[in-house]
Amino acid sequence: MQKAAIGVDLGGTNLRFGLVREDEKIISRRRTGTMATEGVEIVLERLTSGIQTLAMRAESMGLEIAGIGIGVPGIISARDGMVRLSPNLPGWKDIPLRARLEESFPYPVYVENDANAYALGEYWFGAGKGAKSMVCITLGTGVGGGIILDGDIWRGADGMAGEVGHITVNPDGPLCPCGNRGCLERYSSATAVMEMAVSAASGSGKTAIKSLLRNGMLTPEAIANAAKKGDRAAARIYSEAGKYLGIAIAGLIDLLNMECVVIGGGMSGAWELFIGPLKEEVKARAFRIPAQRCRIARGKLKDDAGILGAAGLALKKNP
Repeated sequence: MQKAAIGVDLGGTNLRFGLVREDEKIISRRRTGTMATEGVEIVLERLTSGIQTLAMRAESMGLEIAGIGIGVPGIISARDGMVRLSPNLPGWKDIPLRARLEESFPYPVYVENDANAYALGEYWFGAGKGAKSMVCITLGTGVGGGIILDGDIWRGADGMAGEVGHITVNPDGPLCPCGNRGCLERYSSATAVMEMAVSAASGSGKTAIKSLLRNGMLTPEAIANAAKKGDRAAARIYSEAGKYLGIAIAGLIDLLNMECVVIGGGMSGAWELFIGPLKEEVKARAFRIPAQRCRIARGKLKDDAGILGAAGLALKKNP
């Protein structure tokens, strides 16, 4: 009997489910709002309902379910499936998620940090396939990361490893909500791009950013489109984002000597605007041999990376 796993991406806004066959295909999907402010029990009910729907779908297709994998933002104890703390999910502190779900389903349950699940998706099924060591960086509202060394996620002593967005790239830079100054997230996230664009719009130079802001159409994608059409101010924003991302990656290369860096998330859509400055910084700052070895690649899986990585936790552990 062919196997499949249920992968879940549990976010603060959306709950995304996928039934993933062992040939790496997502054959059924489901999506619903998390509505996290309604409380832990309501979210758990939605989570259970979505899993049940896909479990019934698998049964109707004659598939054996290898397990359930879930990516959750925050501090996760993967060993016992406990959500220690999730800032994006109000009230989620010391929630025994694995135990709760194993009360409802006869399948093994795997709980992982969402950035780690994303990294595993790209590692097993996407741009990192074939590598033994990899750092995955996600550029979205913030900057997330996952580290894979010799085939295993490196979680750190407290399950908090991979906070790439809070590497200091400019010690005199702007204050970050984390309390530090000059974090990578303050330069290379979608939030940072928007802040730089607002600043550019207040200057005296000519730029399409001004009309985008005035008409309520200012988004990272709109800024990228303006840059692609030759807007210099917009291009400088993405060049700056790439520069600081390159500084951080150069440090990671020297520290970890990994085989590849995979960059995903919504901001990776502006790849051609920031990859040049990024590579210039890596070449200038990292040791030559590990820098030449390290492949810097754009993620392939987009929004499916988290679902595939979560499902892969079950498929890889129960082949």
